[in-house]
Amino acid sequence: MAFLVTILVFGASAAARGLITEAPSAITTAPEAPCPLTTEIPACAIPCMISAGSEAGCGILDLNCQCGAAPQIHSLAAPCVISKCSPDRASQVESVGSAICSQCV
Repeated sequence: MAFLVTILVFGASAAARGLITEAPSAITTAPEAPCPLTTEIPACAIPCMISAGSEAGCGILDLNCQCGAAPQIHSLAAPCVISKCSPDRASQVESVGSAICSQCV
């Protein structure tokens, strides 16, 4: 269930990078996700997770909120993840999410 929560964090990190408007020479470091495991989340699930996390009232980088709201986020995101991802990728989302909540929160 926490797997879907994880997608939010990964998506937020990617979105933050897209919002940088400074010249590349002025950037010293890229924004980092609060948990390195987020890079293992399949891209197909990211939009689903961002939407579900927002609906659950969690900030995009707030792992404590996302993991605490995992059952709600799972319910909101599951239909989208199932429709956008292969069964293997959907399963990967779940296992990575669980790992993030157990190791990074």
